[in-house]
Amino acid sequence: MFKKILILLVSIMLVSCNLPGTQPTSLPTVSDPPLINQTPTTDTSFIQNTAIPASPHRIGIRLINGVGEFYDRLTDEKFVPRGMNYIRLGQQTKNDGSSTFGHSLFDPGLYNPQKVVTDLGRMQTDGYNLVRLFLSPDTMGTDAGGLSSTYMDNVADFLKIAEDNQVYAMFTLDWVPAGKYGQILNQDCCETFALMNANFLPPAGLKASQVFYQDFIGELYDRNAPVDMIFSYQLRNEMFYDGNQPPLSFSSGVVTTANGKSYDMANSADKQKMLDENLVYWIDSMRASILEVDPTALVSVGFFQPQSPNPTRIGDARIAVTEPAIWQSQADFIDLHLYPGFELDLKQYVENFGIKDMQAKPIIMGEFGGEVKRFASLDTAAQRFIDWQVESCKYGFDGWIFWTWDLNEQSDFFNALMDQGQIEMVLSPVNRPDPCSPGTNGNSPLNTNLALTASVTASNSLIDQPPSDAVDGLFETLWGSGYDAPQWIEIDLGKPSTVTGIRLSVAQYPQGFTDHQVWVRGVTGSLVLAFEFKGETVDDQLLETTFNVPLNDIQFIRIVTTQSPSWVAWKEVEIFGK
Repeated sequence: MFKKILILLVSIMLVSCNLPGTQPTSLPTVSDPPLINQTPTTDTSFIQNTAIPASPHRIGIRLINGVGEFYDRLTDEKFVPRGMNYIRLGQQTKNDGSSTFGHSLFDPGLYNPQKVVTDLGRMQTDGYNLVRLFLSPDTMGTDAGGLSSTYMDNVADFLKIAEDNQVYAMFTLDWVPAGKYGQILNQDCCETFALMNANFLPPAGLKASQVFYQDFIGELYDRNAPVDMIFSYQLRNEMFYDGNQPPLSFSSGVVTTANGKSYDMANSADKQKMLDENLVYWIDSMRASILEVDPTALVSVGFFQPQSPNPTRIGDARIAVTEPAIWQSQADFIDLHLYPGFELDLKQYVENFGIKDMQAKPIIMGEFGGEVKRFASLDTAAQRFIDWQVESCKYGFDGWIFWTWDLNEQSDFFNALMDQGQIEMVLSPVNRPDPCSPGTNGNSPLNTNLALTASVTASNSLIDQPPSDAVDGLFETLWGSGYDAPQWIEIDLGKPSTVTGIRLSVAQYPQGFTDHQVWVRGVTGSLVLAFEFKGETVDDQLLETTFNVPLNDIQFIRIVTTQSPSWVAWKEVEIFGK
């Protein structure tokens, strides 16, 4: 997703693209047929004599009545990817001796096989079948060229543990390592092609990634690693172009790219055509080079959302181009990153990605999760993650990987093991075998927030703070009456329900004495006072009560504020029960 480790990415860029004065090398001339029929050329001169393993990858893709699906080649059963982003972040020492902070899972001295055994064992017990793993460009390469032997030993060890627990591995990265691969990349960097553009537009960027992946696979073969446990080689975590870097920053001139075509930088349509065509060419060329050494591998690529047609990521210079990858590239499947609680709802995400009615090519949600500050509670967030997963099924998503398993280093995001593993349990395939069904909470600690599916009315409302904002599960939105007390907001659960508790997220300035009364009634009858919150309150405070004796046959809950030093408002109203 477009959030995470920006400092890491910038540091990688500076290491791998460090010759700003280098002139681009001459470019090959190739034929220029229509893009969709163009076969990528694979430069095989750098392919090492790597033995191809006898065992194919266990997971493949097949078409059933025109619909692509994952399946297990051994059992012939459909495979539904449901897993976790398994991440470690830590201080790293780069080849030049400088320090950075980044993906450290496989780093020599930091890799922890005992923890991996424990974690993958727990995942297997709970039905998860996949982990998504970040390779570190800062620590896996060597100055002498190639890949660190110790680093690759750790990767191979991880795969053996994955095999023992039947949890598949999906490798991804943000940038190729320095050393040998950075030297290749720099051949076309950085006057005409800079930063991410140097990776995806010129021949050298393509070749650097091709050499890296073939070396990576070869190193695993050399260690007799169970390569069949690799679910996919993901070409990039989130592929994008830098809109404010050469050649996209040019307003004139003609640029020739890896596919042998030339594009006019004074023409915005030609610039877009350059991005679309080279995206497909790069993906297809990368896939072809990987299949040269690993013929049954699945090759994928990840994306965050483009900025239109629904406005999002305003001011972000990064350009995500997804529709050609989905519809024209030979990528085996596409990994899209969609987070609830940010700028877009799920339908808008789908529109921006350009998924449309894609059936033949599987689409997975390789990242979904939530920022702590955006949700009223962990319970509310967990329920939103379930609803997000269920809703995505109608848009054709075929797999889901939660961000993250236990990334305590990123405390501003929920992880699956927080608070006795509530999120892990509610997303677990053991507890919810069908990802497209909300299931029940009988096997999980999650409190069901009945208000999330309820209708709501209020005594008064500001235009931009409607009552519905108090039951949307998001901490950053609120219902505001626009008036002093007394004011009320009423939740209609839609049917008689059993209410076990209530939690209110305070929106109040200034702080001071307040009196909030909770009134309830059934389908008919009069409101009855069930509880009263009375005392000093401050903004962002949580007011919560659990009813020792559950309230049965309740359909309407009205919160009446009789006294407050501020206009009456609530950030969130949560009603727990069944």
